[in-house]
Amino acid sequence: MTPLVIGTVLAVVALGFVLFPLFEQEAGGAEGRRVGAAIEEDPVAALREIEFDRATGKLSDDDYAALKTRYTELALARMRAGESADAMAALSPEDAAEAAVRRHRAALTECASCGPRPEPDAVYC
Repeated sequence: MTPLVIGTVLAVVALGFVLFPLFEQEAGGAEGRRVGAAIEEDPVAALREIEFDRATGKLSDDDYAALKTRYTELALARMRAGESADAMAALSPEDAAEAAVRRHRAALTECASCGPRPEPDAVYC
């Protein structure tokens, strides 16, 4: 009789341990709270995260579009509020280099047949 009682108690404890995450109050549990707090602190990181999730197939295109709109608005609001200097300082060297390349390409003029020309005084056909 004692082994039956001990086995039943162990089975109930194991079942409770396995099912505990399903009964947590907040969807996502502690991980969801941590990710939510990180998103509120850095919407640019959230944009990178949802881009990665979409590329790996974890996020549908509809959900991606809705989240991208939301986090883009939040990031723009933060940058307009004066935190853009802090955000630029936090950029990795790769991100800063990419921003410099984008600025340089935007300044270049293009010919429809020749393409972009790196010379500032380029003559187009």
